[in-house]
This record gives sequence, structure tokens and C-alpha cells, in this order.
Amino acid sequence: MRWILLVACCLSLVGRLYADASEPLQLRRDTAVSGRVRFSTRDTSHVLATYQRPAWDVASGTCFLGDQGLPSLREIAPDLEVLDADFWSGNIVVLGRTPRGIVARCLAQDGRTTLGQVQLVASTSTLSATSHGATAPKLIVSKDGSQALALVDGVLSHLQMASSRLTCRVLEEHVTSACHVQMRSGAGLVYSYTSGSSSFLSLADSSMQVVLSSLVPLSGVYHIEQVGSTAIIYSALEGANGCVLTILDLERRSISTRSVPLEVQRVTGVEVEGQVALALLTTRSGRPELVVVPLASNLDQLPEGVFIAGDYGTPRLVRAFGDTVLVAFSGGMALVRANGDIIARDAMSLPDLSGSDIDQSGRLMSIHSALHSVVIRAVPQPLWFIARSIDGFLRYVIPLLFLASLGVVYFLYRRQKRFLEAMIDAPGAGFVLFVDLNGRLLRANEKAAHLLRLTADVPMGRMFESYTQQPGLQQLHQFVDRVRLSREAHTERITIMRSEEQKEYMASSTPVIGTLGSSRGILISGVDITETLEQRRLVNWAQLAHDMQTNLSTIRLNAEQFRGDSDAGDEERRRRILFQVGVLIDRVRDLLGVARSDVFQRGLAHSAELCTEVRHEFDPAMFPHVTFSMKLRGTFMQVDRLKLSRAIRNAVENAIKALRNQPGTVEISTWFDRTNVFIAVSDTGIGMDPETMANMMKPYFSTANDGTGHGIGTMIMHHVTKLHGGTIRVTSEPGKGTQVVFRIPHGMDPKEKIRVIAAERVQ
Repeated sequence: MRWILLVACCLSLVGRLYADASEPLQLRRDTAVSGRVRFSTRDTSHVLATYQRPAWDVASGTCFLGDQGLPSLREIAPDLEVLDADFWSGNIVVLGRTPRGIVARCLAQDGRTTLGQVQLVASTSTLSATSHGATAPKLIVSKDGSQALALVDGVLSHLQMASSRLTCRVLEEHVTSACHVQMRSGAGLVYSYTSGSSSFLSLADSSMQVVLSSLVPLSGVYHIEQVGSTAIIYSALEGANGCVLTILDLERRSISTRSVPLEVQRVTGVEVEGQVALALLTTRSGRPELVVVPLASNLDQLPEGVFIAGDYGTPRLVRAFGDTVLVAFSGGMALVRANGDIIARDAMSLPDLSGSDIDQSGRLMSIHSALHSVVIRAVPQPLWFIARSIDGFLRYVIPLLFLASLGVVYFLYRRQKRFLEAMIDAPGAGFVLFVDLNGRLLRANEKAAHLLRLTADVPMGRMFESYTQQPGLQQLHQFVDRVRLSREAHTERITIMRSEEQKEYMASSTPVIGTLGSSRGILISGVDITETLEQRRLVNWAQLAHDMQTNLSTIRLNAEQFRGDSDAGDEERRRRILFQVGVLIDRVRDLLGVARSDVFQRGLAHSAELCTEVRHEFDPAMFPHVTFSMKLRGTFMQVDRLKLSRAIRNAVENAIKALRNQPGTVEISTWFDRTNVFIAVSDTGIGMDPETMANMMKPYFSTANDGTGHGIGTMIMHHVTKLHGGTIRVTSEPGKGTQVVFRIPHGMDPKEKIRVIAAERVQ
């Protein structure tokens, strides 16, 4: 056993020395230059590098010839400002700028001897603004190096070398992109061009004669490539996230189009077992994923692809070489087979890949644009499988052993978990929370979720304080922090505000101990005791009201027996005493009714008449400083007349108190719409500040500091309105007054309401 472990350690060490990744190839960045690099297709040891000449240095070289390692470069065509260069038929062809225009020059393989030269554009004025853009002069050489085209200012020219003379023939104008293709009948050419506002695609044979031309929906052609017997033209969509593929069958000479919901740089064609497919680089799951699908397949629902693990930055470019797909990121590259095998994956620094293309020569690849090129070498890793085996062992074997070791613990843990879940989800319990020792909320039952305003899409596992940002939850947050730090059982009464309603809870904490004896967290439960407390308070008020009712009955009995002899004023005072005693007895009975039951009796009432009765309950002699104003537009409604009149009376009392014994106006108004009756009580008193406005509807809240107010009147207003299914709206401004508006559904069928109004008019 020891020998086996020793051998495994040695193999692991050797594997780590010779294989720093678990793929067959390693990608290494050889050279980076500030120009375009081209490989020779015949002599792979040669490479061309074309540089952009700075405007301030007219004497710097622009084209150099060397080997693929680029250790030493030799300038060629020093008398030209070379715009592009490539290998052609064993020679070198360059596009250069001269004082007379743009020329094409053919040089010998050593770059010293000029074999021929031809002028392409007579003046360079039209190129000054676009020489660095998408229409910059460039050479298009076939993969075997036998055919060469020059695209200068949209003019596509065919270059030929015959009898030691270089000639060119113009094929088309306004060309946007071109690509050499190989057909059964020989070499050919596919190019796109525009004519007016239309775009065309043409196919030419080996003699450069057009054999097919078709109008196609091209928009911003990115590039053209051949995959098998198919030419694919990639066009970007202006102002949209996606691209359009124009597919040309080179043998059948048929054209079709299709859209792809990806950027044009992330789509390429690949040949899989003789069939043309699309390689799509997506990030639909948040990770780079390469999906290979047949060319004609539906792209609405893509199958699962190959995830390229690793931190390589943003996906930028995808290209195919045979059945191998190269994926370039902002900080790395990967090589993936069409069958899903990743054969290379490495991080490296890459330049801006906008407008870049990729060339391949053996194990060398060049990512090049007009301004930058990076040469990358694929190096075999003979012991790569050792690293993959170690990764597989760490990924699969150890987790399996770990899961097996947890089997015994699981059976012990399962019982405790079931008991904990039963406690949390018990239907009769209050709110229940489970918080771990770090303060993260792990579980919450339905009542707790409602209390914390948690919806189904809010994930668990965050810090508890992030769930208590809503106002009114401060005491719950403080309670959880205290019991989490103390890790002890504790019971405390807390107050929670919910939708402007104050709730009282009896909160308890219970430490949860894990199967192995370690503390797992705190189980926190809370029971709503608001109704119990309010009922207890109301019982106390009811007892007081009962005692007051006995005393008031005695006062009324004595007042009824009182008879004045000659003074008429005594009779008026007696009448007032009886009236006010009757009002007080009705209020005491209403308070008893609130404490005993929520059941109320609906009956037919008229809103204007109801408001008038409330107004007459306030004796002018008692309130000489108050001017009452009545604006009544009433209607019939089905309400509990006694309870609603008490609510309106309490609003009038609050309005009178707001005047603070100063002259002012209390206005009672009523109006209605199709479904509701509105009753408003307004005053010109001192008004309320925002803090008082926020608390006035709370039970037992009062601003009176002299002991004359207990908040019971406001509570009755809210209670009665709620029983009728209505709402209360309060508006106030300090120094200007307050308005309380009751919205009460009239509770009558429209036909019944019309009948009642008609009967009233007849009477």
C-alpha cells in the first residue's frame, strides 16, 4: 500500500511539472506586435508583419519579413507605406501607398526583388478617412495561396502574375466583403456588394466570371467563410442584439437566410462528421457555454452545450478550424472539439478583439486586426491525463467517500430536522423564524413571511437585518440580535408595526443544538397578543362605563323630578341637563357595545339627516366660540345608525378640541357617488404635524397632556368605519386645520335605492 501511495505521489509531482492543466494542449502566447501578422501557407517558417505608420514618423518601416518566432525582422518595400501584405504563389504581395496612389506589388520570396507592380487607385484622398476602419485596403488570399484579391475603397480587383508582369482586373465596385471558396468545379469567389439601397451576393467561378447573383438582406457584413460545401455570410443587425446568416449552397447554388439571437462575433460555422453546423457561444446560464447545433435546427431552445470553466473574462470571439472551435475571451482562450471535448484552456492577456480575425498554421494561431496581433502556440502536454485523473479523483471519489461518511450522521440528523420543520410549519403557531449563529435567516413559516413582507421570490440565507429594513420591525431585529449573541432561552414582549397598525407579540427564543452537540442556531417564535391586550383594556373601559351609566341614570332621574317655579330659565336648564345626560348615556352604551361585540344592526338612514342630528347634540351655550357650518348633499344608506353617529360625533369633538377655545369653524359636509357615501368633518384649528398624523389612528393614542383625552374616540371612529367596510382619510396642515373624511359604502342595491328615494319623494 505504501508503494502504491509513493508511486501515485511521484506521478502526481511529475504530472504537475509537465502538465499544468488537464487538457492535451497548452496555449502559450509567443509574441504580440502592434500590427497585422500573416503566416506563409507553403513555408511555415516565414511570417509577415505589417505596421501602421504613425502620422508623426513618415520614415518608419511598415512591412517586415521574418520567421514565426519573430526574433529578427527584415524590412521589405521600404519605399512604400505598406497597408497590407500576404504570401501569394510562393511570393509576397503588398498593398502600398505612394504619392501617386495605391499600388499592388509582387516581391520574391526573400522580399528583395520586385517581380511586378500595378496601380489600383489613382488618388488616396478618398482613403484618408477610412484607412483604419472597416473599408481599409486589404488583401484577400486563398488558403492555398494561389489566388489574390485586392479590396481598395470598395473596389474588388483580381491580381494575376503572368509573363513576369503583374496585372489586375476589376471585378466589382462597392464591395463590402469577399472570400475564396473551393467547389467541385474548382476555385471560386463569394463576395457581397451594394447597389443603391440594395445588397447583393455573387458567386464567381475559377475564371472570376459571375455564375450567381442574388438580392439578399445584408446589413453590415462582418465576414464570409466556407464550411464544407456551404458559404456563410455573417451580417450584424443594426440596433439589435443578434445577427443574420446568409447561407449559400455552393453545389446547388441556392440561397437562404436565418437569424441568430447572438452577436455576430459569437457565431461560426463548423463541420461535424461531414455536416455543416453552427457553433454558438452563449452566456445564458451566467457561464460561457459552447453549443454546437445543426445548421437548420431551431434556435429558440438550444440544447445543453459545453461549459468552459475558469475565470477568463468576457467571451469575445469564436472561430472554427475543421472540427475544432477556438473561443477567445478578454483574458484567455480555449480549444473545443465539435463533440464537446475541451483540448486546451489557458489564461493570457489579449488585446481588444474588435474587428479581429484568426489565422492558423499548424500549431500556431494569429489573432490579428489592423492595429494588433498576437501569436499563440499550442504545445502538447504528454502527461495531461495525470492532472485530469487527479481532478477526477478530487471531484468524484473524495465526495463519494465524504457522502458515505455522512450516511450515519444523516439518520441522526433527520429526526431533529423533522421535529424542527414540524415546529416551524405547525398551523396553530404564531410566527416562527430560524436564524443561524452568524445571523442568517434560514427558515420562516407563512406567518413570519407575512410579517417580514417576504414574497416567494425572496431567497433565504441572507443576514436577518436585510429582511427587517421595513419600518416597524426594529424591536424584532433587536430581540433577534440579543438572543443570538447570548445563545440562551428568553421571552420578551415586543411591538411591531404593520400597515400603520400596532401589534403586540410575546416573542420567545430557543437554542437549537445539532446532532453532534454543536449549536446550530436560534428558533424564534412569537404569538400575537394584541387582541388579548386590547380586550383587557376594553373590559376596563367597559367597567368604567358601567359605573358611569349608574351615576348618569341617577342624575337624569333627579333632573326629571326637578320642577322650576317661576323662572323660565330653570326649565331651559333642566331640558339641557336631560339632553346632555341622554347623550352621555348613549356614548357609554356605545362604548359597552364596542367592548362586547363587533355585531351591528344595519338599517335605513339618510346621511344628511344623520349629520344634522349629530350637529344638534352640541349645545351652542357650551361652545360659544364654535361656528358650525353644514354643507349637506345626502342620500340613503344601509348602516348602523347609532354606531355611525357615534363615530361622526367623535370626529366633531376632536375638531372642537383642535380650536383650543379659540374662535373657529367646524364644518360638517356629506356627498356621495354610485357606491359610497362621504362624510367630512373639517376644522380651522391648530392642525397636526407629520408625526401626529402617523400615530393618530393607533389605539389609545392622544395628544392631550391634561388628562382629558385617552384615544378611545379615535379608536371608536376606526372601529366603526372598519365594521362598515369603509376607510378614513385624514389630511392636516399645522396652523390651518384638519379634515377627516369617512368613506362608507351605502350597502344598497341600485334598484332598491331608487325605490326608496321615490317613496321618500311621495311622502
